[in-house]
Amino acid sequence: MSKPGIISKLQGSGPAKVVLHSAGKSTVRKSGHRGKGKRGARAVKLYKQGYSRGYDEGVRQGQSSFGLLFEGVSIIIPTYNQREYVLKCVSSIEKHTPAPYEIIVVDNGSKDGTAEAMLRKGGMVRVAALEVNRGFAGGVNQGLMMARGRHIVVLNNDTLVTPGWLDNMMACLDSDPEIGLVGPVTNYIGGDQQIDVPYSEVQDMWSFAARHNRPDPGKHRVTERLVGFCWLFSRELLERVGYLDEGYAVGNFEDDDWMIRVKLAGYKLAVAGDAFIHHFGSVSMKALDEPAFAAVNKGNEQFHSRKWGDPHALVAKTLQLAHHMELENSSAAPDSAHLGKANPRQQLSTKGSQDGVPKTRRSSDFYPEGCFVSDAKGDVYRLAGGLRRKLNIPVPRGISPVQVAKPDLLGIPAGDAVVSASEIRGWPLEVRHVHVSSIHDSGTGWTEGCILAAADAPEVRYQISEGRRRKFATVYAAERWGVHSGHVLSVSPEQLHAIQEGLPIIAPPQLLNEDL
Repeated sequence: MSKPGIISKLQGSGPAKVVLHSAGKSTVRKSGHRGKGKRGARAVKLYKQGYSRGYDEGVRQGQSSFGLLFEGVSIIIPTYNQREYVLKCVSSIEKHTPAPYEIIVVDNGSKDGTAEAMLRKGGMVRVAALEVNRGFAGGVNQGLMMARGRHIVVLNNDTLVTPGWLDNMMACLDSDPEIGLVGPVTNYIGGDQQIDVPYSEVQDMWSFAARHNRPDPGKHRVTERLVGFCWLFSRELLERVGYLDEGYAVGNFEDDDWMIRVKLAGYKLAVAGDAFIHHFGSVSMKALDEPAFAAVNKGNEQFHSRKWGDPHALVAKTLQLAHHMELENSSAAPDSAHLGKANPRQQLSTKGSQDGVPKTRRSSDFYPEGCFVSDAKGDVYRLAGGLRRKLNIPVPRGISPVQVAKPDLLGIPAGDAVVSASEIRGWPLEVRHVHVSSIHDSGTGWTEGCILAAADAPEVRYQISEGRRRKFATVYAAERWGVHSGHVLSVSPEQLHAIQEGLPIIAPPQLLNEDL
């Protein structure tokens, strides 16, 4: 953590600037020296020198500690015009969370003095005061970027945490290496996290919560969905799954989107039934008038459907394919020659896993072969053979890199930089660059990276990668990677299905924050 005192800076550009404040005091007092003449001038000079040295030292310490983690929990609270709720929420955390933690309040351009109130509160609170409302996904992503803990909690501003809440959720997360995401139970929510409660007034809630939150592993259960009002997960999961998709306006469905990606990565979701927190209930969304709420909800639902199609079928198929690939990897001869030719994407991680525990995947395992991506700084990379190769040359004409988050890129092993345009193939690969003879083969000899579709289902597109056909999850997923009809080679259904299937290709999340 930064030392108390103000260390503020502007990040980003344009209307999306954000002022970051460390924990502690939010203002710098002006010099108390009001003397006149030489003595007063000397005092002012000494004050300015001391302030400058202190500021420089704060910057130095901030730079030296950047990226360092602490063995605790980062609690991220996105908020918009709900000052009194977030103040109560933070107070409940301070009172009922003995474990090491930091609180990151991301204020989405509130007009009610939320950021100023949080800065006055000080303590273990860090504040990101955004100039515009980036919605729930954008606010959470800002907090995720700032988080320093080994574990992370995403928490709604209209909640009150209770004694034992975090310990019991952590026990659930640690109980099974397959579990990646944990949520509590509450009084007001959708799905199976809502329980009956005997109180009607908040002041009566505390005694109920104290009785309910007695540790009981028998109340931990796997579930298919966790509402995003309170999540607990590890930094390792964040590094594998990545940020929330900011293509969802204001709020709703971005939590469902992220959970699909959590499950695609090989993790399970669980409810800590012995962890109860109070939820006032969607106060930010309720602040919208009914037509505005309906419009936001419908737009996000449509976007979710375009992006995922049938997510349940997609997840089930992916887990089945991953299991078959694990069996193939384990049965393959582990000779050095074989390992030397293996695509790192096909070598699913075994980190922290035991026999019988599914191996986990990264978001980049669902990116297409040969594509071009860029980070927020504008650096461009080509992804091929499970490696990222930075382009040290101008981006060739006709190639439009897709921006992805820096953590996603860092999770891909680095290869040699591209220093010559002759090393680059087009993306997506156009039909005229596909060897015509390959269409007469039976599952072998296909041009690496080519895009195929069966003649009777032209909208369902696949890419050939390492001898497998990898399905684009939806038309939207193909479009996000720049694939259109001019790239698609039409083949017979028999030819297509003769090719062994690999992991699907999904759309990367939209990131509107240039700093991610």
